[in-house]
Amino acid sequence: MKLGSKIIILTFAFYIKCESQNLVPNYSFEYFTSCPVFGSNELPLAFPWQGVTTNSSDYLNACNTGVAGVPVGGGGFQYARTGVAFSGIWCVNGFGGDYREYAQVKLDGILQQDSCYLVEFYCSLLNASRYGINKIGALLSTTAVSTVGPGTWGLVLQYVPQIESTTFLDDTLNWMQVRGFYTALGGEEYITIGNFRTDSLTDTIHVGGSNYNGAYYLIEDVRVQKLPNCDTTVSVNEAVKKEDDFKVYPNPATSTITIESTKTEAQSIKIVDVLGREVIESTKNEVLSIKNIDVSQLPSGMYIIQLQSKNGVVSKKFVKE
Repeated sequence: MKLGSKIIILTFAFYIKCESQNLVPNYSFEYFTSCPVFGSNELPLAFPWQGVTTNSSDYLNACNTGVAGVPVGGGGFQYARTGVAFSGIWCVNGFGGDYREYAQVKLDGILQQDSCYLVEFYCSLLNASRYGINKIGALLSTTAVSTVGPGTWGLVLQYVPQIESTTFLDDTLNWMQVRGFYTALGGEEYITIGNFRTDSLTDTIHVGGSNYNGAYYLIEDVRVQKLPNCDTTVSVNEAVKKEDDFKVYPNPATSTITIESTKTEAQSIKIVDVLGREVIESTKNEVLSIKNIDVSQLPSGMYIIQLQSKNGVVSKKFVKE
């Protein structure tokens, strides 16, 4: 898995004020009523998020130093994309049983008829998952969806999400973005995220994990934002004005990695291992755009690159082969 860093939200009121354009409350799961203990079935601690099915939807936060922790949690290693927390859901668990978990929340406003909205979330496949899938979606609805939907699919919600991924989401190093435009019918005020297809209709790709016989995803940075129009010739990035972090390649690497930054104010980088111990630090106080770093002497394993700028620290992971 991958990525990380940014700002910790200190109070719920402050969070609402700063993110008034985003209709998703607690969009990065930073606000919590109490620290998760086991992670499983604890998503409601990230108020007002809820699970949907009768089975568990998970919550992980850096306040826990064990199985429900961030970045070290059960079955993986991942920094939060924003802050110190994220949710976790099974999108396939084994095969033939159609087991699903979902994350659902009531929006801070009701969508207006014929208005255009950007709908977006980020996901990362847990390291221990054996499979990745190609269909994770976001459903916008006027009411909270029922436990099993209107059909007989058991735990698979029988609804058609308006936003759905089209490519395999198989990256365990980086946060993957799922996004799209939606013209509202009017009255929608809930968003639900997960896999809305049965096992037989879900395509999978084997990614080599050994512990989890399925596809388990971490969910972060959920957004529903009104836009002037749904002109898809305008990039979503322009509409939201989101910054790229930096690129790291090749990944995995054997001898040298290249770090390419789009932030001209980036000044220094360091590399730490999964225990947070610094193994490489670059020259400080230099303007960084492209830099090559020799990693040939590092033992094989996973490492985190931390790039420092005047706006804070952003992180990415890479694997040394």
